[in-house]
Amino acid sequence: MLQLRSDLRPRSALVLQGGGARGAYQVGALLAIAELAPRRRSPFSIICGSSVGAINAAPLAAGATHFPRSVQRLETLWRGLHSTSVYETHTLSLAFAGLRWLGSFLIGGVRDGPRPVSLLDNAPLARLLEGEVHPDHISRAIACGALDALCITASSYEESSAVTFFQAHPDLEPWRRARRRGERTRITARHLLASSALPFVFAPVKIGTSHYGDGSLRLTSPLSPAIHAGADRILVVASRDREPDEKPARSHASPSLGETVGHALDILFNDNLDADHERLTRVNQTVALLDERARRRSPLRRIESLMLLPSKDLRGIATRHAGELPLSMRFLMRSIGSWGSDGRLLSYLLFEPSYIGALIDLGYSDTMARSEEIRAFLC
Repeated sequence: MLQLRSDLRPRSALVLQGGGARGAYQVGALLAIAELAPRRRSPFSIICGSSVGAINAAPLAAGATHFPRSVQRLETLWRGLHSTSVYETHTLSLAFAGLRWLGSFLIGGVRDGPRPVSLLDNAPLARLLEGEVHPDHISRAIACGALDALCITASSYEESSAVTFFQAHPDLEPWRRARRRGERTRITARHLLASSALPFVFAPVKIGTSHYGDGSLRLTSPLSPAIHAGADRILVVASRDREPDEKPARSHASPSLGETVGHALDILFNDNLDADHERLTRVNQTVALLDERARRRSPLRRIESLMLLPSKDLRGIATRHAGELPLSMRFLMRSIGSWGSDGRLLSYLLFEPSYIGALIDLGYSDTMARSEEIRAFLC
C-alpha cells in the first residue's frame, strides 16, 4: 500500500462504476464536483474505474493537474456521442450479426466453425478511445504528485478473476486476493476497451495472452482497488437510484431475451457496488466501537465514504428518449423483446444526445443539491 504523504492530508479516491450510456450521469456529477472543489488540481489522488467508469476515469487521471478542464473535455466528448460512435448500427452489419448467430445455432452441433461472440460490434468505440487515452499524461500527473494511482478493472475469462490494471506511484505493489488481483502496467486504450466490453453485447478483448471482458463481471468488491491503493476516503458515483422496483402487473409470460440481458446488466453494475458500500459502512461502525489500543492492533481501519446516485429512475428517462435510437437498433431491440419493456437494457445502450444530455443535467443537479455535504467531504 502507498504510504501517507508528508503533509498527512487524507488520500481521496474516486470510484466510477459501470453502466454503459448511464456513464453520462457520472459526467454531470463530475461537473458539479469540479465547481465545488477547493483547488484546480484534482481532489482525487486515486481514480478507479470499471466498464464505462474506466472510460471516464482515464481522462481524469491524465488531466489531474487541471481537474475542471479535464471534466469539461469529458463533457464535450459525451455530448458529441451517438450510437454510431460506440457500435456499428448499419442494417447490414446487424443483419450479418443475426445471421452468424442463426448459422451457429443451425450448424453448431454438426461441425466446428467460427462462433459469434457478441451482439454488437464496438469497433467505433475502439477507434474513439485510441484518440482519447494518453499514457504519457498519466505518467506526468503521477510524477508531479497530482495523481497517486489510476486503477482500471477488467474480468479475465481465462483466470475467472477480476484484474485491476494500475498505473501508479512506485510504492504501490501488486496484490492478490480471492478471485481478484492487481497488476502494474501502462494504461492504454485497449485496457479501457476490455474493461467496457459489456457481457453478451461486446466481444472480449485480448491483452497479452488473456481475453478480458467488462470489469463488473468479476469485481465483487468494487471499492477494493481504491482501498488497496491507499484511500482514506472514497467518493462513489453510482448509476441506479435507491427506490425499489415497483411490483409489475401479474404476467404469465416468460421474460424475453432483452429483458433477461437488461436484468443481468443491472445486477452486474449495481448490486455488488451497493453490497460493498454496505460492508464498508459496517466496518467503519465496528472500528468506531474499538478503543484506541484495540484499533492500533486491528487490521481494520476507518475509510470515510460518500455515494452519489440518481434521484430518478434512469430507465424512465431512456424510454422517453427511445425514439432517438437508430432504426436498425430499434429493430434489433424489438427482435429480442426489449422494445417497449421497462427500458432497462435501453438505458445502457442509448448513446444519443438527448438521453446523454438529460443524464448529464440530472447528475449535475443531483450533485449540486448535496453541495454542502460534498464540500465538507473534499476539504
